Amino acid sequence: MEEIAFESDNSFPAKFKIKTPRDFRNILAKGTKTHSKNFILYTKPNSLGFPRLGVSVGKKASASSVRRNRMKRVLREVFRQNKPSFSSNDIVFVIKNDVSDKKFSELYSEIKKLAGRIK
Repeated sequence: MEEIAFESDNSFPAKFKIKTPRDFRNILAKGTKTHSKNFILYTKPNSLGFPRLGVSVGKKASASSVRRNRMKRVLREVFRQNKPSFSSNDIVFVIKNDVSDKKFSELYSEIKKLAGRIK
């Protein structure tokens, strides 16, 4: 039986997640804001050498927790696949609208455009 080698870059360990309210507040207050139809993207350079992600989905975007959690999973997956695009920044996505029924490819292209605007 052959062993399959997995790239370590395809993971999403805890070090890539923004968890504390203090970090969220700092990025939202001092970060650069960019937006699209469905997302608001806040970015702030960090000195860690890798990007970190935080996601905020309020009940205004969707009252259903199932739909909000799907939106977060999709965002994390797009981030995971495109870590190099985000360079060494702290990223916070705020979801404005319910995007849980949109195709992954649509969301992927919208987020890639936002990532291209990061300086």
